[in-house]
This record gives sequence, C-alpha cells and structure tokens, in this order.
Amino acid sequence: MAIVVRDPSLDDFPQINDLGKWFQENSSYKNCGWSDGKFYGLLKEAINPLSDIFMLIADDDGEVVGMFMGCVTECFFSYEKVAEDLGLVFKPDRRKGIGSSIKEIISSYRLWATGKGVKQVTLGITSGIAGDGYKKLLERHGFSEVGALLKIEV
Repeated sequence: MAIVVRDPSLDDFPQINDLGKWFQENSSYKNCGWSDGKFYGLLKEAINPLSDIFMLIADDDGEVVGMFMGCVTECFFSYEKVAEDLGLVFKPDRRKGIGSSIKEIISSYRLWATGKGVKQVTLGITSGIAGDGYKKLLERHGFSEVGALLKIEV
C-alpha cells in the first residue's frame, strides 16, 4: 500500500511518540532526553486547527513511518512571524521512495505557514541524521542556504 500523508490523531500517539523517541536517541539530540508528556502536549496542540504547531504523519496502512513538526514564532527583534521546523523523521528502513511524501509535507507546511502570515519559512538539518539528498530536495523547492549551524555538547 502507498504511504498517505495525513493529520495526526491522539490515537497515533504511541507510534509517533516511539518514532520521535528514536529520533532523539539516534541524533545529535541524544543527550537531551525525552518527555512523553511534553510530546503528547505538542500533539494535542497540533491537532487544534488554530494552533501555531503543525504536524503531519506519513502512514502506511496503519503504521506511522514518518512525521514532521513545525511551528510559528515571532522574530526576537520584531512582531513579524516566521515558521520553523521542529523535526522531520522517517523510520530508517522506510526511507526508500519517500520523496513524494516529503514533497507533500513541505508543500503543506509552506501553505499552512503562509496562511499564518509568516515572512519566512525555514527548514534545516540539525539532527546529523538526514538522508542523502534532503538538502538538495529543499533547494529544489526554493529554499536556500543562509548560514551554518554549529553545536557543542555542554
């Protein structure tokens, strides 16, 4: 069966929580811990159509194989809004052939963010585990590199 990109429901929590936890444990965020409660709160907020939290999941016949989260926030120097990604993750063994799902997610996210009145939409790679070609896919969708992100564990 084909992967369907859809809005999440509270019933999806166990699967997306496991996927998010896998992401955290296997990425550059591995020392940051995980809170089931905080993630559940984000899911509840994302389900609210008036929320500034965005979430889509990739579903393959009832199995959640991917998810994306983003948010709208104000610039620290003005009241203008920007959209920022919080995370995009697909199960490692389900990454083959997900290009169309990612394109649908990006397109839906941009449309949602535009409807929120943002001045910019940002997508990045901060986890250290992005698949080959993700940056090029973003560039093909009009995103451009504007700087660098550097990290240090403390």
